[in-house]
Amino acid sequence: MRSLRCSPAPSIRAAWAPNLSAGPPAAAPLPVNVAIVGPAGAGKTTLFNAMTAGRGADGVGMVDIPDQRLARLADAVHPAKTTPAQVRVEDSPPGSRAQRVAFARQADVLLKVARAFGPDPNPVVELEEFALDLVLADLASVEKRLEVVGKEARAGKKDAVEEAEVLAAAKEHLDAGRQLRTMTLEPDQRAMLLNIFPVTLKPEVYLANAAEELLPSGGDPATKVKGLADAEGAPSVALSARLEAELAELDPSEQAEMRAGYGIDESGLGRIARAVWEAGGLITYFTAGEPEVRAWPCERDAPAPIAASKIHTDFEKHFIRAEVTSVDELVAAGSMEALRAAGKLRIEGRDYRVKDGDVIFFRIGR
Repeated sequence: MRSLRCSPAPSIRAAWAPNLSAGPPAAAPLPVNVAIVGPAGAGKTTLFNAMTAGRGADGVGMVDIPDQRLARLADAVHPAKTTPAQVRVEDSPPGSRAQRVAFARQADVLLKVARAFGPDPNPVVELEEFALDLVLADLASVEKRLEVVGKEARAGKKDAVEEAEVLAAAKEHLDAGRQLRTMTLEPDQRAMLLNIFPVTLKPEVYLANAAEELLPSGGDPATKVKGLADAEGAPSVALSARLEAELAELDPSEQAEMRAGYGIDESGLGRIARAVWEAGGLITYFTAGEPEVRAWPCERDAPAPIAASKIHTDFEKHFIRAEVTSVDELVAAGSMEALRAAGKLRIEGRDYRVKDGDVIFFRIGR
């Protein structure tokens, strides 16, 4: 175990501790940022209102992610507070192409909305036209960076030679009208491209905003959107943003009844959340105790200290160990204390890779 700067008998905090010590608090971890983008008239603002249940302001809102496992934990542990995982959702603002591209660059995941309703929907063509704007923006960034790196490469700088090769390949890919996410890249090559903040390398989810009468499948327009998504290895969702906005105003029992009338067995938000998690390489882990049961989004295969930093940035540095169980085991036992007393909590160190559905009690030193 790595040596920690702490007293001989270190103070240990639980995962939900708000602060490690007196003094200025560490910066809070940033939430997952989802940008709603797409062609004009696709229903982006309607979708934003549906996802935020009308609680967004100035095109920005925090959205609770549905997860039945959280409710199961709360029923077992009876916490004072239950907090779902959240993502920050932002509606695409009006403006120039440059402004739309700049907006998309800030996101962790792009939610691409296609018009699959109304007269003569042609979602694939509209999406491809929108994607071309992003491709051209990345092409300009690659060319600008290649000009700088090319001079360094000609001067014999080894790192510059490698980066120039990657940039040249990226330029060829973009020149063909293809997005960078469809390019085969090694991790180090991908890292080189991230220096130019490429928007077409970001994970994406395709959403076919379908006519209500075509639900639940979304009909032929949604099928075409799914084909485009499949070709790029991206997840896709078909729903009616207008219907979802109406459902958001109803209580849960009325929502369920209305969804059943359309042959829908899950909220649109739940399907979007799963798709965003898939595209963004995310998992959900939980902390559970009497103060709070909470769900936390985290990168897939993240080491335990990195996962702990999602709670508080200082937790990564002061990480000691993780006590890990599953939702099913904790629900059966009723509490982490009962599992600990029975010797059924797994003790994991810094190298443990957190898994989806883990329930974790982080031991943190001052």
